[in-house]
Amino acid sequence: MSRKLLAAVLISGLLLATGCVASSKDQFAKLQVGMSKPQVSRTIGQPERVDYVRFKGHDADYEVWQYQMVPDTPTCPSEAIPRFVTGVATLGLAEIAWTHAKADAHWVYFMDGALVYTSPAFDCLGGELCKVRRAPSSQKESRLR
Repeated sequence: MSRKLLAAVLISGLLLATGCVASSKDQFAKLQVGMSKPQVSRTIGQPERVDYVRFKGHDADYEVWQYQMVPDTPTCPSEAIPRFVTGVATLGLAEIAWTHAKADAHWVYFMDGALVYTSPAFDCLGGELCKVRRAPSSQKESRLR
């Protein structure tokens, strides 16, 4: 076996054995109660949408930032290589099967400018559990600071 072939096999093996980069769910795990809005936006980025939610029995609205979390593209070579190969072979159609083409909404709740809770988004059941009020788009940019 030539030296170049042996080196290529060893490097390929090392790449397949390397660790994975943190997923977006891992990014949400970095959030902590009490973080400010700028700290949250530095940690997980800007929200796609800002709403105000008032739950039954609560006296005040929560400011809710919504994030769409799509299944992460694998960064482990052992996962990324097969995904890349099937994507090329099917002209990108395999990506639908890999990601299941579904994004999950997650909410980050703020009260008085501090993070108080995170959860997957949910339906307020026609107002039985809570009421959602959309933040005016002009206020969205100022509220993110």
